[in-house]
Amino acid sequence: MALTASEASRLVDACALLVIAAESVPQASLPPEMATLLCELFDGLRESTQAPPGSPPSS
Repeated sequence: MALTASEASRLVDACALLVIAAESVPQASLPPEMATLLCELFDGLRESTQAPPGSPPSS
């Protein structure tokens, strides 16, 4: 799946809001499959924004 920077940003914001909402209500928790999905999503987005080894740092 390919996302524009704007779409990826909105998706991350929505996921972050979901996590914050789930943590604000102690008796509520994310289903394990949702927690796994969010973790994989954040990891994939983080990896796609990291510079390849040996590339100059961006300024």
